[in-house]
Amino acid sequence: MPRIVSTAALGLLSLAAGLATAEACSPGDPKLAGHYYLNGVMEVGSELLLRPNGSFEFMLAYGANDQYGKGCWIKRGSTVEVIPAGRSAASRRHTPDDRGFGGLVLTVSGRSLVWDIGGSGYKGRYER
Repeated sequence: MPRIVSTAALGLLSLAAGLATAEACSPGDPKLAGHYYLNGVMEVGSELLLRPNGSFEFMLAYGANDQYGKGCWIKRGSTVEVIPAGRSAASRRHTPDDRGFGGLVLTVSGRSLVWDIGGSGYKGRYER
């Protein structure tokens, strides 16, 4: 799967936007911070940037449906919750078909984060 947004482009997008969000977030687990790319989901391109300061940026492209989000992330046990700004919790049912971004609950698996897509039985892996 080709990378949809280059690291440099994502960095430029996040420079100004990330500053305001970062002030409201608690620092995240430094072992999980990094730039992740989604693998294993046909016809879907997605990236997730988890910053050490607890803020994140997310993008997903699926056909004509594009999603973008920013906010805070937190590790809870064996999961990472990616919570969009303005929400108090991440959606556990988010899918690539959704309009807008409701957040993600991902399962930590080694150096990857597994996305059980809306309980559909389809799973993707965010890998660094």
